[in-house]
Amino acid sequence: MSINDLFKKGNLLFTEKRFLEALEAYKEILLKYPLNTRLYEEINKKIKLYKKPIPQTFSHNQIEQFFQLQKQGHVTSVINTLLKYLDENKSDVLTISLLGKFYELSGDNEKGSYYHKMTVEKAPFEVAFYLNLSDTLRQSKKLEDALNILYLAKLLSLTDKSIDYEIAKLNTTLKNYSKADAIYKQLIRDKNVRNEIIYSYCDNLIKNNREDDVIQFLEKNKNLNSLDYFYQMTLGLANLKKKEYSHAKTYFLNSIKINPNNSQSYNFLADYYSEVGDFKNAKLNYKKSLLISPNNNQALNNLAAVSFFEGNFKDAENIYNMAFKNNNNDYDSIYYLSQCQLAMCNYESGWKNFEYRWFANQFKSKKLKTNLPKFFINSDKKNLLVWTEQGIGDQILFLRFLNDLCPHINNLSINIDSRLHTIIERMDLKVKFVNNNNQIREHGINSQISLGDLGSLFVKKNSNLTKGTGGYITSDFEISNNLKKTFIANTKYICGISWISKNEDIGNKKSISLEILKPILSLKDITFVDIQYNDTKDEREKFYKNHNIKIEKIENIDNFNDLNGLASLIDICDFVITVSNTNAHLSGALGKKTYLLLPKGKGRLWYWSSENNKSNWYPSIEILQQNVVGSWKNVLDKLSKTLEDNLIE
Repeated sequence: MSINDLFKKGNLLFTEKRFLEALEAYKEILLKYPLNTRLYEEINKKIKLYKKPIPQTFSHNQIEQFFQLQKQGHVTSVINTLLKYLDENKSDVLTISLLGKFYELSGDNEKGSYYHKMTVEKAPFEVAFYLNLSDTLRQSKKLEDALNILYLAKLLSLTDKSIDYEIAKLNTTLKNYSKADAIYKQLIRDKNVRNEIIYSYCDNLIKNNREDDVIQFLEKNKNLNSLDYFYQMTLGLANLKKKEYSHAKTYFLNSIKINPNNSQSYNFLADYYSEVGDFKNAKLNYKKSLLISPNNNQALNNLAAVSFFEGNFKDAENIYNMAFKNNNNDYDSIYYLSQCQLAMCNYESGWKNFEYRWFANQFKSKKLKTNLPKFFINSDKKNLLVWTEQGIGDQILFLRFLNDLCPHINNLSINIDSRLHTIIERMDLKVKFVNNNNQIREHGINSQISLGDLGSLFVKKNSNLTKGTGGYITSDFEISNNLKKTFIANTKYICGISWISKNEDIGNKKSISLEILKPILSLKDITFVDIQYNDTKDEREKFYKNHNIKIEKIENIDNFNDLNGLASLIDICDFVITVSNTNAHLSGALGKKTYLLLPKGKGRLWYWSSENNKSNWYPSIEILQQNVVGSWKNVLDKLSKTLEDNLIE
């Protein structure tokens, strides 16, 4: 719809006094044509024409007394007083607005939203009422709705920079980094811009993996005061994200020197220590941060993470719960809490909290934007779309549930990494692959669910994961047969070997070198085959030159792009040795005997929970974990003994 058509639509609705619908039309103009000057003129005309004063039925002193009672724990008494007054004055907007606020303060966001929506309907030109509603929706985790209401508030107060700032922050939370970036750039053109806005802008850039832009911006704007602790701290964050550890540490220490009472500087210094594997100093500085600010949720989350990485799940859960109690809008706390609960096999709470991953800063996937209702198991069978999230390993992890879906649906469509299509086709599913909205319409899809949410439907206890000892995917019989014919090993056993994780955040924590693996690679009677999905030629050749130990590479299988071929290569192996990466999932899903080399610390992931060193999610995987962060000695000693006892005569 053109801008003129939108104005016509809005003006007609205003004439008919359908104000909320009219404002929605004007909001569309604001979003599509934010620099249009006519909008400013038109909205001011409408405000002057239609806005009515709000009767001050309660004095400022009375309202202040209400808030004092609430602080003293008598919020129910306040609500009852307001409800009684509203019963006698059913259209009093101020009473309705106060009810919304006090229900919100009581923790009942549903009723808070109800009354705030009522105030907006009765007084559609009052900016404050929209801000109240947006805040309550945010408390209720309805972030998209909260953002839409903020845009209506902005429409009614086009020059209010504080609303722009709230919109920018909420866009960052929703991972709409480019939209937030555009708003921040407008805000920082103001010479009197607050440092808070500048550093929120930098935070948005860091979350959007634009650390170099942060460093460049701050270095160009040293007039911001390079002796400000926040300036130093932000530079430290950008360098920490770039893994420039020595620079990051220097900036954090500078920040502490400038302001030794700043909780966040100690928190980020602790992050540095955690990144380099010094958990002792990490804990020490997280605790220093919490001494200054006991409710610092970032420090609480990070302290909990250290406990989680060390395997102290219960301690971690308690600290995450404390953080969430401090702020129930802290989505990182609840996301991390969910992983901790799932690792402890507390599936009921874990899956429930896992749903909040979409709003966590550390969760990289974006939620599918769709009007299709979410799928639940009931008697009404649906044409279902399952859509992908996370990396290829996680996708393989959740593929196990596709067969479980079949009795509950009519037709299955899936949007997933194309490298998995051939493997899924062999799962004996009548499945259609889609990758765009047109195909969704063509297939008559009327329900949807993310791949990661399937776990909540089918896993209530560990026995749901171990229905059989075999795998849930199969290899290509023809490719496997040809590989067996052409690849002739000169030893008793063939072992698929994978030693690198390419995960951008924690891959270096999970990876191992061929040099460190030498005691295993030197074992007799085993032919080692490279199943690594990146190019390892230089490392393999150097290792062969130095030790005369050859790792075979099947050149006609593209381990990265041809997952069907890779699965067949893994299947001809007698067993697999791998670090935590895609190959671990692929081997486990095939039901292949696998030895997983797991780090202690940041490389530990929730789904590698185990009983007696056997993976809960993949019965064929035996987990061998470090007992000291960064040291693989105990892992390789145990693996060597296991192989000698079980395989080698």
